[in-house]
Amino acid sequence: MSKVDRNGPQRSSASESRYTIFEFDREYPDDAACLEALVARLYPDGIYCPKCEAVTKHHRVKSRTCYECQNCGHQEYPMAGTIFEGSATPLRLWFYAMFLMSQTRGGISAKQLERELGVTYKTAWRMFKQIRALLEEDSGPLQGEVEVDET
Repeated sequence: MSKVDRNGPQRSSASESRYTIFEFDREYPDDAACLEALVARLYPDGIYCPKCEAVTKHHRVKSRTCYECQNCGHQEYPMAGTIFEGSATPLRLWFYAMFLMSQTRGGISAKQLERELGVTYKTAWRMFKQIRALLEEDSGPLQGEVEVDET
């Protein structure tokens, strides 16, 4: 028998999935990685400091979900104005819920989210509703490589 790398499983060539739970776990191991991904998405050119009136170097404030300007100390909260604002649910669970909702072919119910995430139904329903609202937003024409099936 051949040795198998159990910590780095390989995707089957027959798999239709482009992004699996293994890649999700590697990319988002904790809330800090999710916050970094959110900051990279929201501020692709860097965080703008309104006090310094420029894009400046910001560093993460320990044990908080904000970034602080190294020059003036202005704090920027990347989750403000997003679906994550005011939520006590860990950011990784939000990302995992979005992963589940985007990966399932026939859709997923709030009840299934409750079971998968291990949260209350009220929390799962709120997350489901807010993610669904984001999916319904029309953000203009698609860009980049777009795949379409026959439906």
